[in-house]
Amino acid sequence: MANRAIRAPYYSKDHDDGVRFTDPERGLQWGADAVPALLGLFRVEQDPRDDYPDGWVGFARHWRGGTLRLDFDLFSGSEESDPVLVVTSISGRGGEKTIVDEDFGEIELSDQVPTEEEWEERSRRYQAARRKDDTDGSTAVGAYIATLPGWKREAATQFDEIIRDEVPQVRRAVKYHQPFYGVEDQGWFASFSAFSKHVKLAFVCESYLEPKPPSGTGPDRQALDLKKTDTLDEEQVASWVRQAADDPGMGW
Repeated sequence: MANRAIRAPYYSKDHDDGVRFTDPERGLQWGADAVPALLGLFRVEQDPRDDYPDGWVGFARHWRGGTLRLDFDLFSGSEESDPVLVVTSISGRGGEKTIVDEDFGEIELSDQVPTEEEWEERSRRYQAARRKDDTDGSTAVGAYIATLPGWKREAATQFDEIIRDEVPQVRRAVKYHQPFYGVEDQGWFASFSAFSKHVKLAFVCESYLEPKPPSGTGPDRQALDLKKTDTLDEEQVASWVRQAADDPGMGW
């Protein structure tokens, strides 16, 4: 599961019936809230909404006495059969044996509720899998990019393609809720993240690039912030990518 389940860069918190499992300002977090719930889902169904034809919904009883609803998509890469699960929303419900959902109607929940100890053990297994993960995360990064809206997806795709062309041996992963790019056994040299009004292309280096990117506070935090109206200078970004890949600044 280590690199096979990610959250969308943006997600909506549909309901809050007095049970809060996540901070809606921070988004869905890794570990004890999402993945153990997915491992112990009592019910999974295809989403019935007309505008969400490829999505799935799962309902799980949470050990604190409430119920989680997770909406998610399955994203498969062109050369991989194992899909990445992209969580797109999460909501909390009251802990009754039967709940009423606006899309599904009445849902009967299983009585087999995980204990707190079982829930924590699932979390430990997941964290151990994350630490041991050595898979290539190209599909996870592709899933992340696919969930971005409009112009942000285009900017992220451009950046990803530049890195692919300039660093053919690149390794990808979704870490700290954002895509990272690295050279095996050398380190991570670039990442990107999407914000409400810009996309940040970041370079993680031991020394400053030439010329210095316009944003950042140090060699390991050099960045270019792209707004919707900006045009990406592909030649300049390609030069930065080559320099950063030769001098990566974050441990593997």
